[in-house]
Amino acid sequence: MHRATAIPIRFVSLILAACSSLFASAATAQASVGVGNRTGSAQAARAHGPAFEVVSIKPGKPGDTNSFIWLPENGDEYHARNFPLYFTIEMAFLPYSLIRPQRLQGAPSWVWHDYYDFEAKVSEAELAEWQKLLRHQNPLINPMGRDEMLQEMLQRALAERCKLVVHRIQLEVPGYTLVVGIHGPNWKELKESKPDEAIPSKAQKIGESARIVPILSPDQPVLRYFRTSMAELAASLSRRTPVEDRTGLTGEYDFNLLRLSTLGDPGVDWNVRALGLRLVRIKVPTETIVIDHIERPSPN
Repeated sequence: MHRATAIPIRFVSLILAACSSLFASAATAQASVGVGNRTGSAQAARAHGPAFEVVSIKPGKPGDTNSFIWLPENGDEYHARNFPLYFTIEMAFLPYSLIRPQRLQGAPSWVWHDYYDFEAKVSEAELAEWQKLLRHQNPLINPMGRDEMLQEMLQRALAERCKLVVHRIQLEVPGYTLVVGIHGPNWKELKESKPDEAIPSKAQKIGESARIVPILSPDQPVLRYFRTSMAELAASLSRRTPVEDRTGLTGEYDFNLLRLSTLGDPGVDWNVRALGLRLVRIKVPTETIVIDHIERPSPN
């Protein structure tokens, strides 16, 4: 069956704003990306490797409020409709879990405020590999993952059309570490997954095998997790504030997680104590992209 993922602007805005979305993962050294060096040509550095067959970047229509991200698993395209260009720049370099305005520095004002339709299509020769990687690492479904092919193709498109040159740094931001509580895990609530267990059809993929049944009603504010590691739990809690897993638990588990509030602070919003876990405040080193050079998109 054809499966596709579209994320509407009202959801993505929760992910993106300075009050926004998602995780902690970080590259170590400061490095130039997509360019050979900070002043070099990104296009020359990417002479080889996957590239979109067609890239269209058009200004959005004034007054249009219909915005979405379209990345169908069985399709041949990436489409960011009516979004500021900063979103696709961050998609090109960061895990989806890290996308938020604070993760990009040095951008001119038009990168934040001018809206574009960014549409790119994959060639027939690269379609099979593209779809294979999306099935396992579609960032809209598995925010922890990096689809390296998608990111390399976006980087190349931005280098060619916008002359984009960037480098990476790490900044420490407020976050949490997920640890085991004083009395240990609550094994009555945190149950080891079974290989043959039945998983509800409405469960959504959040990792290689992890699934989650989202909150469907405010009257029942409970997330239901299946085959989920503690690293994947930490990642799923990182919607606005990064959370690192330091529980030392290595299995996959089934459990329910009660939402206590919607303040956007995982230490307050989720009752991890019922699982025998705690969230402890720390500073988390987080990957940040710095723009050295960018130009408005060249005409199609």
